[in-house]
Amino acid sequence: MEKEKLKIYHVLTDRNIGGAGRWLLNYLKYCNREKYDVRVVLPADSQLCPVVESLDIPVIKMDAMADSSYDKKAMAPLTELFRKDKPDVVHTHASLTARMAAKKAGVPRIFHTKHCMENVSGNTMKRLAKRTVNHRYSDRVIAVSKAVRKSMIAGGTDPKQIVTIYNGIEMLSPLTPEEKRAVLAEYGVPEGQKVVGIVARLEEVKDHDTFLRAAERICKERQDITFLIVGTGSQMERLKADVKMMGLTEKILFTGFVSAVERLEAALDVAVITSKEEALCLSLIESMSAGVPAVGTDSGGVSEVVRHGENGYLVAVGDDEDLARRILEILSDRSLYESMSKKAMAWTREMFTAELMAAKMEKLYAEARK
Repeated sequence: MEKEKLKIYHVLTDRNIGGAGRWLLNYLKYCNREKYDVRVVLPADSQLCPVVESLDIPVIKMDAMADSSYDKKAMAPLTELFRKDKPDVVHTHASLTARMAAKKAGVPRIFHTKHCMENVSGNTMKRLAKRTVNHRYSDRVIAVSKAVRKSMIAGGTDPKQIVTIYNGIEMLSPLTPEEKRAVLAEYGVPEGQKVVGIVARLEEVKDHDTFLRAAERICKERQDITFLIVGTGSQMERLKADVKMMGLTEKILFTGFVSAVERLEAALDVAVITSKEEALCLSLIESMSAGVPAVGTDSGGVSEVVRHGENGYLVAVGDDEDLARRILEILSDRSLYESMSKKAMAWTREMFTAELMAAKMEKLYAEARK
């Protein structure tokens, strides 16, 4: 007799498409629909709704769900939903309310993915609270990198509850010189320029200031390199003012929000991340999958993506001098560039494919059948 499909409900409170949303979309493209009946619970006005629906995955839209981990108003409707639909697994992404509702409704298995670094290691009461919450409301907690796992343990989560499953992406292909030129021209990059880019939210934790200082150093040595700052955020206007003060408005360009960011990630010559804290960094993985060497700060999970001296370089947080030196080193040595490019493509295909992530998740979901 054929087994019934396992019913899995993913719950996200995000209204925009951030890291958790991208994780979900990559998973949904490769989940085994013959074994799993997957549905997604989202705020009614989430940008994810039409994208998930385009994948032919049912979306349950909740009006009473705020973009926050704990939302008292959402407790009753979520509990009612889980009692009525009887999912086998509820898998949450930041929503404590959904985990509590799932527990209250008697859902057999509750999984939770931690998409960012834990930040309570210095406070004993917070560590105890975190351990209690995860023990009571999660059967398994998925860390998206070893660094996230380590931070969760420091934050109080029981190591036995945690499983590490790397984020997976759809691999990008290298662009031809003609394709590259066409993409870069859309953002005002002059022909003949090498392009160094950072794809990240324009927020303090991403430390774009270090990127700007490194760019300023490089511009004093070479005029054939343009720098792209891709994304939006609260630091945008301040950073633009800083670039203007540097006199580098023609060398450091801001793209703003880019919807099809993957083609731009593939068009870079060097991908950079300067975060003070980073769980894993999908933008680096995406660029590297297209053969783009990377330079990243040695923070959080970046060192699990960038293998120093092989597919790129690691630098200390805030070290603009070393960042500039490493970027120039990659762009000045064709043999080194080609070697790093090949190794970047090989490493991402070995470790960070969406197919691999989906397969590992489904092994975890299989626990719900036992």
